[in-house]
Amino acid sequence: LPFFLSMESCPRRCIYCHQGEITGTLRAPSPSDVERAVFSLKEETEICFFGGSFTCLPRARQKEYLNSLLKAPPGSTVRLSTHPQCINGQVLDFLSAWPVSMIELGISSLDDRVLSICNRGYGSGEALSALEMILDRGFRGGAQMMIGLPGQSEESSMDDLRRIASAAAGRSVTLRIYPCLVLKGTALKKMFEEGEYSPLDIGRAVAWSARLLALSRELAIPVQRIGLHESDSLGGSAVAGPHHPAFGELVRSEALVRTLASESITG
Repeated sequence: LPFFLSMESCPRRCIYCHQGEITGTLRAPSPSDVERAVFSLKEETEICFFGGSFTCLPRARQKEYLNSLLKAPPGSTVRLSTHPQCINGQVLDFLSAWPVSMIELGISSLDDRVLSICNRGYGSGEALSALEMILDRGFRGGAQMMIGLPGQSEESSMDDLRRIASAAAGRSVTLRIYPCLVLKGTALKKMFEEGEYSPLDIGRAVAWSARLLALSRELAIPVQRIGLHESDSLGGSAVAGPHHPAFGELVRSEALVRTLASESITG
């Protein structure tokens, strides 16, 4: 059961991000809204908080949202996404009191130059350290990667995934792969209009993502999503870039073709 806390408590505005345009949700649900929705559930459910940086919220506000679990059927869990800068020992101590099924981190890139251009506010070492802390405490981890960011190359993102796998060291980590789109209301749109940024086309984005998918399989890292969730809002907001309502299917098909071609050559 997903709830979108669009840009709630994000420590800074990344140049490519506008959660309201992506999800069509401009107002974050209140804890009372969440509690009412959870109360209607008939069986155990994973309750998810996406879109913002959950652990950057004031502690009292986090607790209000997490208390909604008290109204959920027994066995229900919570998954949340957050910013690497808002993970530390105290945060994880607090979360350990709740049935947290997974903590996903926005690790758009581990290339420090790319992170600086995108105004992410942290370096690669800080992101990997946050992921390691999550896993060390026994939580399952998630990494949300992006492709086609300003200054980013295919090879740098392949190296990013290898570094994530090394940090995981065989522990439970899943992956999401999102293409960078030029959205209305973002600094990236201005860069695009001024000729400072050239987005990927569909073909290159699919090929790039297929390489990441193949590497994730090689590294035994499950991929839980490829491409943004399609919505009327996203379709109306995407000014440029590899937007396609079935982007994930295109990538999986490309990866399959590559695998079959490779096996045909070798076998």
